Amino acid sequence: MRQAGLLTVALILLAGSAWATEPPPAHHDARVVLDPVQGTVDVTNTVTLEGEGRLTLALDPAFSLESLSVDGEPRTPERKDEALFVDVGKAGSHTLTLHTRADLATQAPSEYPPFLGTEGGFLTWGWLAQPQDRSATYRVQVTAPLPHIAVLPGELSDETRSDGVYRATFSSTIADEPPVLISGPFDVAQKMLGEVTLRTYFHAELAPLAQGYLDDAARYIEAFAKQIGPYPYAGFAMVSGPLPIGIGLPGMTYMGREVLALPFIRTTSLPHEVLHNWWGNAVRIDYARGNWAEGLTTYQADHAQAAERNQDGGQSARLEWLRNYAALPLDRDAPVTAFQSKTHDASQVVGYGKVAFIFHMLKVRLGTDTFDRAIQRFYGENRFRTASWRDIQTAFEHVSGQDLSGFFDAWLNRSGAPQLALQEVAVEGPQLSFTVAQIQDGAAYPLSLDATVRSAAGERRVRLDMEQKSQTYRVTHDARPTELSIDANLDGFRRLSAEEIPPIFRDVTLNPDTRLIAPGDNPIARTLAEGLMQGPTPTTQAIAVPSFKGTLIVAGLKADVMPFLNESGLPQPPATLDASAPALAYVVREASGRTTLVAMAVDAENLAILARVLPHYKRQSFAIVRDGRVADKGAWPATAGPLSQRLD
Repeated sequence: MRQAGLLTVALILLAGSAWATEPPPAHHDARVVLDPVQGTVDVTNTVTLEGEGRLTLALDPAFSLESLSVDGEPRTPERKDEALFVDVGKAGSHTLTLHTRADLATQAPSEYPPFLGTEGGFLTWGWLAQPQDRSATYRVQVTAPLPHIAVLPGELSDETRSDGVYRATFSSTIADEPPVLISGPFDVAQKMLGEVTLRTYFHAELAPLAQGYLDDAARYIEAFAKQIGPYPYAGFAMVSGPLPIGIGLPGMTYMGREVLALPFIRTTSLPHEVLHNWWGNAVRIDYARGNWAEGLTTYQADHAQAAERNQDGGQSARLEWLRNYAALPLDRDAPVTAFQSKTHDASQVVGYGKVAFIFHMLKVRLGTDTFDRAIQRFYGENRFRTASWRDIQTAFEHVSGQDLSGFFDAWLNRSGAPQLALQEVAVEGPQLSFTVAQIQDGAAYPLSLDATVRSAAGERRVRLDMEQKSQTYRVTHDARPTELSIDANLDGFRRLSAEEIPPIFRDVTLNPDTRLIAPGDNPIARTLAEGLMQGPTPTTQAIAVPSFKGTLIVAGLKADVMPFLNESGLPQPPATLDASAPALAYVVREASGRTTLVAMAVDAENLAILARVLPHYKRQSFAIVRDGRVADKGAWPATAGPLSQRLD
């Protein structure tokens, strides 16, 4: 997944200026010839633009410039890395004609794009010689030998297969980033949703899954269009590739072929990628002021899917976000406006989970109807424009008629979260009084929470709007209250108490001071730790364990790990786990406060499987591997925290 982050950074750098004062868009009219066997790409591109003087064009270093002319006159531009510097002369309309070529035969598909081979190709941001100071429209004609097929974002206006050759034309009149070009030996399946063309471009082994993906994509597009506004593109393509990543592009998503085969992807990643056509593509992100799109997409796609799947209104998803945040060390926290893209797990905790929670709190505060109308207004006013958090605030204030500056200032510009305490609880007959205090350092965060009051007469929920650090509330029930719970539904973003947060793997992986102990010195143990920690992991000598206070990863073969656990006094596998499984991992918080993650397997093969799959289960407390896959997983149960009290 690291490569997805690198690609995202590349796209952000290209669009980072948000084209706030850009000149009119350029237009590309390109002819592309792909040779997957030789790994070569030939591009003849005519760029029409307005400008004067010295312009900069972005051309990927993998592409050589064979020739360039400006208004029919040959030119020899200056080139430095990915930049071409071209003097177009006097102000006005100019035509640049470029012939570029790339030989990608030595670039393996497992590496960062661009690449082209018999299993597929991916040409990213710099293949089309894009003027750096503006957006662009395009018309691209692609030729490739069958069974190779090409796909770009944009409208497919022409497509033929004859004499062993594939030809297609893609175009876009929407001024945006230059398109990526993806190719491969694809089987194509299609479904129409009104005037929207849905397609799968799948490798042969995935072809049986195509209809399910088409049906689900159609269902998601219909639902999001009803909730937000019209689908913004002529089509939606789902493309398989060799890279183990997921990328949302205008009218397209690209996912690894192994990822697409996973049975849960259609209800997790697919709705997320579909929704990115609205958020991040049709409404572009003002990265300099913070990436709001990942969190909004997470809320409207992932949270909604979890709510439907678990029939809990999304409470389990919110609990997961709060648990992840509780595992985040204070020095890795940051305001959400600082988030641009996922570069590591810590940034995801803030940019995805916390931002999603901010949108949930807006819905709780304003109500579902107002929330939906504000989202629709935001989309309608910013479609095919670059938008910031300020535009979101404006839409919500206009629709709600409220001044939300205090809410947005607290939740966007400050790091941290409130920590709540229940105080001064008193019962007198059917009347209940209590104080809720925010005990964190600094000012109060605005919150809208529920107080759940139970008695022999039943249950009553009362809305608590909290603007100050300490507020007292009074509730009259139908009978003497017997139990009080604050925020049992987890509607407020807050720092959970220790009782509410049983340890999960992220408690270890988010701590940069985590140390590895590898009994038996198995090299796979280091691979496992580095995969979890997303980088090199310092080791600690086994003899130092008794005095070591920080978080630990203990990894290796069972024959080495189990005796070491016995000798060092580290936590044994809990009785609820099957310790005889071929591979298992668990995390335990000891009485001293130290957190230890143990990962072990019966042999090197199973340890390697555990090393491969465990980074995908960081929100869990344990995972069991059998027959090459995760057969069981889960989080340790939480106990009632200090915000719940028995009153009888």
